[in-house]
Amino acid sequence: MTTEICRMCAATLGSLVKRHTVDRCPLAAGSYCGLCASYGHSPYNCPDTHTRAYREPQYIEQLIPASVLEEMNIRTMTPIPGCPVARLPEEERIWEIIETDEGLRLALTNLGVKPMICQEKGKKEAKEIQENKRRLARAADAAGYKVLYIAPFKESVKDGATK
Repeated sequence: MTTEICRMCAATLGSLVKRHTVDRCPLAAGSYCGLCASYGHSPYNCPDTHTRAYREPQYIEQLIPASVLEEMNIRTMTPIPGCPVARLPEEERIWEIIETDEGLRLALTNLGVKPMICQEKGKKEAKEIQENKRRLARAADAAGYKVLYIAPFKESVKDGATK
């Protein structure tokens, strides 16, 4: 076990620090990562690439306001040079959708797919939900995601009585 000065201490403190191993670095131990909310490393060295993917832009189009993207009909995703693109493993690529008419319509609208909207007769026969689920399944397959439907939240107690 060699006792040297790690790169972080050598760059920051020079010869003013005692020799230590990399796993015993006093600067790393005191560094706080704002991405994963833990001590021991800086945000630049954060091992949690999934959180970084949501906090740091990876595509040039993420730097352009959404209104301009929509106005100019920009749908491309151009990677920023030198920025690693974090991708979720296949088993984690899941869309969670609330299984209601509104939830399905909202998900389809956000994906740019026109949802089916039925009149009262079609709603009674559940045609709208069935068709919107089919459209959502096609969009998820095209994007490489799985769809997980979540039951809508219902209040069990209202004014002291159970439903």
